[in-house]
Amino acid sequence: MATAFISPLSQKGDAYRLLRYAFERLYALPCPEIAKTPEGKPYFPLRPDVFFSLSHTEDMAMVCLGAAPCGCDVQLVRPLRPGTAAYVCRDEELLDFDFFQLWTLKESFIKLRGRFIPYKDMVFRRVDGSVAAPAPDVRSRLYDVDGHAAAVCALEEPPAALISVPAKNLP
Repeated sequence: MATAFISPLSQKGDAYRLLRYAFERLYALPCPEIAKTPEGKPYFPLRPDVFFSLSHTEDMAMVCLGAAPCGCDVQLVRPLRPGTAAYVCRDEELLDFDFFQLWTLKESFIKLRGRFIPYKDMVFRRVDGSVAAPAPDVRSRLYDVDGHAAAVCALEEPPAALISVPAKNLP
């Protein structure tokens, strides 16, 4: 199962500080060097057995780590510009989710895949109370965090809950 951490954002770079904290807590080792694929997806070249994803919004950072590819996203819930929902969502999706839930699900799915996918090509649904992703091998989960929407998409079971880390605890 993947593990996800969330922390208030106190300064630029806190998502990477949260990643170091999470890696060291889960693996009891120093966080390895990070590289990026040609598409920009970060990874650990010396630890191909550990996958991770980073996200941040104005005041919050989020990290997901696991033994399988994963993607995470966190967004501050705020007023939308006219037309934003129509650009990102299909009308039928808005029957099951609010805009920020869909936005974080879609961003998480893009991060999981490591490449951009047009937003309307990804259709999320609710099936028996669970989130159904646009691919049968992907598991998805939503989280509500103090005025924020957050999501994880992974090729393994997403965490049942997020681990909250005070900003003062970040290295």
